[in-house]
Amino acid sequence: MNKLNFLKDQHVQNFIEWIKHKLDQKKSFLHSYKLQKNVRGQEWFCDSIYSAFENYKWNYVYTHPTNQNRLTGCSFIDSEKALNELSKTLREAIETQDDKLCVSCCMSILEWGGILSKNKDNIEKIKTSKRGIANYLKNVQHRLSLSVIDLEKDCEGIIMNAGFSKIYSLIISDFVIYDGRVGAALGLLVRKYCEDNSLLIVPEQLRFSYGNSRTVLSGIQNRRNPSTEKYKFFSLNNSSLKHIQNNIKANWLAKEIVDRHDSRFKSLHMDRQLRAFEAALFMIGYDVSQEP
Repeated sequence: MNKLNFLKDQHVQNFIEWIKHKLDQKKSFLHSYKLQKNVRGQEWFCDSIYSAFENYKWNYVYTHPTNQNRLTGCSFIDSEKALNELSKTLREAIETQDDKLCVSCCMSILEWGGILSKNKDNIEKIKTSKRGIANYLKNVQHRLSLSVIDLEKDCEGIIMNAGFSKIYSLIISDFVIYDGRVGAALGLLVRKYCEDNSLLIVPEQLRFSYGNSRTVLSGIQNRRNPSTEKYKFFSLNNSSLKHIQNNIKANWLAKEIVDRHDSRFKSLHMDRQLRAFEAALFMIGYDVSQEP
């Protein structure tokens, strides 16, 4: 499966056409939930995918990779500024083969994403390998930047999870961050497409996987599972290969949606459009278990 095959799939084409009406028309996509963390009980709401982007919030804190300052923020603009700077520094560290700076940048990115502790072992493993982390990232950068990539042949041996998706997104063009929330949002949108078109099952090319929310282990309802009795989606289950395949398909799909349709996303600077669409999915996918 490559990009051309994926985008030529009839259900993928139909979904891209279906979603154009949900992008920025008021009351075209209603979604709401109660926030469970930090601002307990507060309701989040959107009435289109673009309004989900407008209502983006991510309370982050991270350590700057070079001066060790502690930086915080909440808005999309805050995160954009932080990630642009981290991207520039990490790309330069890869080109100069500066393993130490690469590690610092990766740690900062993971800390920004709130998942540093889950990825320290992977960073240590790459850092102490023969090739080193700069060479590893340069290899991944090359492999995942290819204009023609085959999902079955070209993804083996690449470490992938919600944390590394964030790292790769800052060194590869048009690479969205695919975490549990983005996967859940794509699943929810695909489910609504299936319902609107009375499909019997979820089309395989659109069966995006979600990541379990942290509360599942405590016996609380999984807010990230968009499945219904009729339309089933599956968890990523810590599979690097499954995760990267989902991520690449999400890259292809999101880029096609943003490029093809004249929505408010197009009014943004070109470098911001895809990241804004990803941010909208991130907010939608916080909780897909409720309906407004």
